Amino acid sequence: MIYPWLTSPYSQFVARSIGGNLHHALLLSGPAGLGKQALAESLSHVILCRQLTVNGPCGECQSCQLLKAGSHPDFYLLTSEKQLGVDKIREGIGKLTGTAQLSNNKVLIIPHADTMTEAASNALLKTLEEPTKNTFIILTTDKKNGLLPTILSRCEKHTYGLPAPTLTLSWLQQQGYGDVTDAYAKAYGYSPLGIRDSLDEGSDEVSYQDFTQGLVELKQGKVLPGHLASKWQDSALLVVSWLQAEAHRLYIDSQSHKDYQLCLCCQKAKKHLQHAGVNKTVILSGLLDVFSVNQ
Repeated sequence: MIYPWLTSPYSQFVARSIGGNLHHALLLSGPAGLGKQALAESLSHVILCRQLTVNGPCGECQSCQLLKAGSHPDFYLLTSEKQLGVDKIREGIGKLTGTAQLSNNKVLIIPHADTMTEAASNALLKTLEEPTKNTFIILTTDKKNGLLPTILSRCEKHTYGLPAPTLTLSWLQQQGYGDVTDAYAKAYGYSPLGIRDSLDEGSDEVSYQDFTQGLVELKQGKVLPGHLASKWQDSALLVVSWLQAEAHRLYIDSQSHKDYQLCLCCQKAKKHLQHAGVNKTVILSGLLDVFSVNQ
C-alpha cells in the first residue's frame, strides 16, 4: 500500500528502477506512524517485478503473484521483537549471497535498523561496502541518529516528514475515522498511522481519552500519581509526550516560572526514558506528582 503522502517518492523510485539507477542500499527515515515499512515493501515489489511499468509493478507476473502470496524466494524481511543481533543480520545477508531464484534481483528489508547491535551493524557494513550484484538492502528507522555513522555513510538517505494535518485528518476520514478531532490528532503528533492504530481495537497503548480523564482525576485529587504511573507504564514515553504538550500549553498561557519548570521536568523525564532498563513507573510517577502539586 502506498499512502497518499508517499506517492511522490514512490513514483521517483519507480522511475529510477526502470532507468536502472537505483542505489543498492536505501535508508528510509522519518517519524513513527509515517508508513516507511509499507514504502519499503512496495519498493521491493518494484525491484522484483519482471514486467515493471511506469505506474509500478504489473501485478500479473509470477514474481508479483508470489509477493502477494508472501512466498517470493528472493524477498527477505528481517523481524525481531527487540534488538537486531548479529546472527539475525548474518542470516539476512546469507540470503543475498546466492543467485536469485526467480527474479534478476534480491531484496532484503531491515525495519527498525537503529535497533541493530554494534556487532550486527559491523556485519552489515561489510555487505554495504562490497554489495553482491543485483541485491538491494532497504533499511527503515524512526531514529536515524541511532545508526552508526559508517552505516549512514554507505546508504542513500531519504528522510520524510509527516503529512500536513489537513491531509492526515482527511485520510483518516476516508478510512472511516470521521470523528477524530484536531486536539486528538495533535496529541499523536498528527501521525496518521499512529492515530489510526490508537483507535483500532486491541491497541496496547493507553488511549488519549484515558489519559485526559486520568489527568482530570489527578488534578481533582481522586487518583494518586503512583496509581496512574503503574497503569500507564507500558506507554510511558507516549504519556510523557502528552504531559509535555500539556505543560507547554500551560506555559504559553501563563508565562510563569512554575510552568516553565514543569516543561523542563517533562524534558528530563523523556530523556531518562530513552535509557534501557530504567524504572518507567518511578519516572512517570515522579512527573505526575509534579503535575498534581502544580495545580
